[in-house]
This record gives sequence, structure tokens and C-alpha cells, in this order.
Amino acid sequence: MSPAASLAATPTELLLLRERMPLAMAPGWPADGMADPQQASARLAREFSPHRLQLIGPSGDFCMRLCTGRVGSLAISSLSFSSEVELAQRAARTFYLVSTQLSGRSEVAAAGRRCDQGGAGLVMVDSATRDVVKRFSADSERLHVRLECDAVSAFCAQLLGQSLTRPLEFEPVMAEGSSAQRRWFVVVQLLLDHACMPLPAVLAPRVHRQLEELAMLTLLTEHRHSYSERLAAPVPALAPRHVRLAEEFMRAHIAQALTLADIAAAARVSIRTLSAGFQAWRGSSPMRVLRELRLDAAREWLQRGEVSVADAALCCGFGHLGRFAAEYQRRFGEPPSQTRRRG
Repeated sequence: MSPAASLAATPTELLLLRERMPLAMAPGWPADGMADPQQASARLAREFSPHRLQLIGPSGDFCMRLCTGRVGSLAISSLSFSSEVELAQRAARTFYLVSTQLSGRSEVAAAGRRCDQGGAGLVMVDSATRDVVKRFSADSERLHVRLECDAVSAFCAQLLGQSLTRPLEFEPVMAEGSSAQRRWFVVVQLLLDHACMPLPAVLAPRVHRQLEELAMLTLLTEHRHSYSERLAAPVPALAPRHVRLAEEFMRAHIAQALTLADIAAAARVSIRTLSAGFQAWRGSSPMRVLRELRLDAAREWLQRGEVSVADAALCCGFGHLGRFAAEYQRRFGEPPSQTRRRG
């Protein structure tokens, strides 16, 4: 790869990722620096999957830097080599790996498919069942998000409302400038924000579960895969009875960390059918309706003077007080503190 080839245009979202990267990787996340290719290869095999690492550039320039951490069940890492290398990776089998190119260039060739390449902003998706060969320029750095295969496959089955009959495989690269690429940048920014500013222990599981669902939902609904056509097929609108059942479940569990999967299971329908029903009968998404129900409950408590603003936010499932106040102001035209003073 020529140095000039790495001067690709950088999206604004990518600049935000670069700004967050040093902050996210700072607070206690382990970082490994290795100048020996064999040691580096062994470390990568432990972290990801078996592979063959071939050094293309000068051996004296090689220095692998791997920084790892977690946001809930999602493993996040950054990786660079400081020299041009080629990685022939065996299928991971147990996880999907989504890699965002932060700098430099990458080439990727999945088994039986054409070679894709790109500079900063390239998003690669390694399927759990497919071998892949990648080549990285000396100035290449990537940000990885690892999603467990069982969780993604189960979530896809919930979206479809039926079991998967064949492996879930993704296209190796997200199209440049696509909605999938842009929305994946948003997901990664959220993950890095939470890595920079860890949540209180009582709130972390709830928020991390929602972040995991957002990552899977973005990957499954925006990026092409072996079940995309079935997910895109029209579904019959949900009967009002089932919409009401979902809303009753939301009200009964207003303070819990509900996900789309939870609500769909309570309504005994697939996530896709649930979303179609709410759009048809409520003109909104299930999660937006849940947010409005939570705001209504908080207002009722504040009007009665039973709780503080902070307690109302927490009891209604809002982990961020500032975001709660902004949403409350938008819906009711006044800050929650003003409602509380009248209570």
C-alpha cells in the first residue's frame, strides 16, 4: 500500500471517534505493546481467533499496540502494528467483529468474495463462520467491537419471529457513505462515551443492556446479511389488543430496563411485528412510547410531591438526570423542578 493511498477523506463522525479514543482507552483499560511479531501473533490469537500474521513492511518498524476493554458484554479494542502486515484469520465461530478504520488503509478478502479496500471510515464486519484475509498499511489503526454470536443470532430470530435455519453471515464491508456506516459511527461514539464516563454500578447493567441491543439492531437492520430479505418483507399490522398488551407491560415495569425484546416477548410477537403494530396504531416506535409513558409517570409523582426530581428520573428508568430534564421540558413545556415545587 502506498502512503498516498491513506489520504482518504475523513467523515466528521470519524473525527469524533478519534477524539474519544484516547479518553476511552485511558481509565484502567489494559494496553499491550509488542515489538516481536511472534509474541504479538500469540497475543492476538488469545484475544480474537487463530491466524497467520505475515510481516510485509520492515521488521524494525513493527510494534503492535493492542488496547482492550468492555462496555457491558461488548468487548472493545484498538489495534495497530506500525508496519504493513497481512492477517489470514480463521473463522472466530463464537463472535462477530466489527472493525472501524480510524487511520491508514485496509484490504479485506473474505472466503469466496471479492477484495474490498478503503481508508479512514471503512467498516469491516467479520462473520463468525467465515475465514478472512486482511492487509493493513503501516499507519493503519482500527477500533473493534466484538458481539457474541449467540446473542446476535438470538436477536435476529426475535426480529424475524422464528428460528434461524442457516448461519447468520454479513457482507464483509459496509458501503461507504451508507446509512449503515453512519449509524454504526453513532453506536461506536455512544460506546466510547460510556467507556470514558463509567456509570454508577446500579445503573450500568440497565444502560449496557440497551447499548448492546442498539448495536445488534443497527447491525441487523442497516447492514446486509443472509436474512436481510426476510427482515425487509412486509408484516401484517399488529391488532390493537396486542399493542395494548405491550403498553400494559410497559406501565407495569416502568422502572425496569426494558428492551424491545422484553416488550415483544410480553406481547407474544416478534420485534418486527411489534414495531410495525406500534407504527400503524400509535404512529411511533415502542421505545418512544415507553419513554413517553415514563415521563407521564414521573410527572404524576412530581405533581403529588412524593419524590425528588432525581428520584423520579431513576424510578422511571432515566439514568441521566440532564437528559431526563430535557425530555421532560420538551414534553410538558416546563422543567421537572417547577412541577415539583407546585406539588
